Formats: sequence, C-alpha cells, structure tokens
Amino acid sequence: MGQFTIGGMTCAACVNSVEGILRDLPGVKRAVVALATSLGEVEYDPIVISKDDIVNAIEDAGFDASLVQSSQHDKIVLGVAGIFSEVDVQLLEGILSMLKGVRQFRYHWISSELEVLFDPEVLGSRSLVDGVEGGSNGKFKLYPINPYSRMTSKDVGETSVMFRLFLSSLFLSVSIS
Repeated sequence: MGQFTIGGMTCAACVNSVEGILRDLPGVKRAVVALATSLGEVEYDPIVISKDDIVNAIEDAGFDASLVQSSQHDKIVLGVAGIFSEVDVQLLEGILSMLKGVRQFRYHWISSELEVLFDPEVLGSRSLVDGVEGGSNGKFKLYPINPYSRMTSKDVGETSVMFRLFLSSLFLSVSIS
C-alpha cells in the first residue's frame, strides 16, 4: 500500500479520472483518491509495478504526484534444507539479518520452513534465496513451499498468483544468468 499526494485536482471528475487511470495499471489492486486531502491510497503489487510507475502514470494524466509513504512488504515461506542444529539456525539468522530489505523472519524447526517478511522494492525473492544460499556457502538450500498445502482461508487465489510469480522469477533469473 502506498499513499501519494496528487496535485491539480479541482473536481470529482478529476478524482474519477485519476482513480480510473490507477485502477487500469497492471499490478494495481485498489485505488482510492480524495479530493479534499489531495491524497490517493494505492494498493499495488511491487513485483508488477513500482511506486515510480504509479507517480509517472498520474503525472502523464496531467496531475502532480509524489509518494508520501509506502507500507509495502511481502511475505514468503520457503523450505530450508541443511539445518541440523541450533548453530545452523544462528548462521541462517545471521545471514538474514545482513540482507538489506529483510524486515522480519522466523524459522520453524518442526516444518523446516522459513517465513520472511521483506521489502520487495529493496530485495527480490530471487535475491533473498541467492543471499541465503550464497551466505551459507551452499550449506542451505531454499525451495518454495506449495501454498495449497498451507491454505486454510479464502486467500488461495491471491496466494497461488504470488506463488506462480515467485516461481517465474526463479526460472527467469536462472535463464538470464
């Protein structure tokens, strides 16, 4: 979610125009614009579209725009192979602590799953995996967890899209390398 200032709006038609432009952008899930405050709240997928793309789209429509704040973060759950002791967990935690963009993480012993909350505009999922595997000199191997085996709510559709995007990013970065 990002909050943007939008200058130059004078009427409800301007608000409708900006909201329509934002909603038509790929990766934008929701956009709400308020004339009285000259603010727009945009929920977007930072893997598909950046905050700069959003600002540019608003400006291309003839309005002034800038990012006020962003609360974007993403969560990924990965399986981890290669952890056999508390020392291994400490090594993993040390590596994650050094990666720019990692906000929070938790390793689950029983399931060998790693949950990472990260800023996707600073760190991509592929870079996260490469950082952990490289930082451990190959000791740890990370692999995607099928979200369907973990789902108990109505978020299956959104999670399956994120899982496919993650897998695509893995395959794209491998084919580019």
